[in-house]
Amino acid sequence: MNTAHGIIDDIFFALLLAIPLIEWKWTWPRYLARLKTGAPGVRVGFYRSLIAEEWIATAFLMGWWVARARPWSWLLLAGTETPLRMGIPPPLHLWAGLTLVVLLAGFLILQKKAILERPETMGRIRPRLAYAEPLLPHTEKERRLFWLVSLTAGVTEEVFFRGFLIWFLAAWMGPLLAVLLSSALFGAGHIYMGWAQVPKTGLVGLILAFIALSSASLLPAMLLHAALDWNSGELGYRVLKEQGAGIRDHVSESGG
Repeated sequence: MNTAHGIIDDIFFALLLAIPLIEWKWTWPRYLARLKTGAPGVRVGFYRSLIAEEWIATAFLMGWWVARARPWSWLLLAGTETPLRMGIPPPLHLWAGLTLVVLLAGFLILQKKAILERPETMGRIRPRLAYAEPLLPHTEKERRLFWLVSLTAGVTEEVFFRGFLIWFLAAWMGPLLAVLLSSALFGAGHIYMGWAQVPKTGLVGLILAFIALSSASLLPAMLLHAALDWNSGELGYRVLKEQGAGIRDHVSESGG
């Protein structure tokens, strides 16, 4: 079994560095410009591109992993000894991680419910969504597709950042620095939404890394990541709709 990094690993790492810059300076501005034209289906097309690109990249990485005969545990996709023991017996690590995710997801759902039951709260939240409004679903068709966007991000980005990237960096700098740098790069991957989002998403990445490593599995982090994105999409959709900038103003963008 070959444990060394290969040229494909280096290329994949370089892409994880380059793609956020491309999105920030090229993809996102062009997408915003198309949205402003009011052309039908712009947001739906953007969602579909995101889904296709991330799954293709994941399939490529999985294929490379198989070709190199590497254990899936290196990507936290199979059982392995966890780096974070925390006094929990190894068989219970995954269940502890899943329990934590269920509790956090339940908190998010209750929080969303409380917000949606108070119009004045929605009014205060609306300005805070300005940075993400182009990405949030505005129509029922976009809303349904955003569920798949959330699932895609939850699975594929955890493979990229908490699986591959921590493994790749740990060979050069050890696990602690690998976790910190991978979380920083995860934050930098959201720079297209504004500088203020970089430290926020970096912190989220750090929490997801802790959950993945303490669980010895990407599954809890995948579920939480998908739940966070789904909850944001659902909350954003409802707030935009109720505040008068949702379906009526943007129905043409979905083509439906």
